Amino acid sequence: MSNSAGLLLLVLVTGAICVAGMVVVARARRTARAPGGEGFASRADTQRVLAENWALVEKTARETGMSEGEIARVRAKVLGLNDG
Repeated sequence: MSNSAGLLLLVLVTGAICVAGMVVVARARRTARAPGGEGFASRADTQRVLAENWALVEKTARETGMSEGEIARVRAKVLGLNDG
């Protein structure tokens, strides 16, 4: 195989991989936007789950090394508190 044929094959394979990637990303975006579908969890749903399980979230945060200040900022955001 000559150099030009090898380069052409490389370009064609790279193009096919890019097109396949674009198709996968487009399908994922379409699924996420589909009304009534499973899709991705909304921000409100995530915040609700964190608030409902705050004791476990806080315990895990401490065990993984988060400081009290960091935990307080997260608590304010998740629970909607105005801690300043």
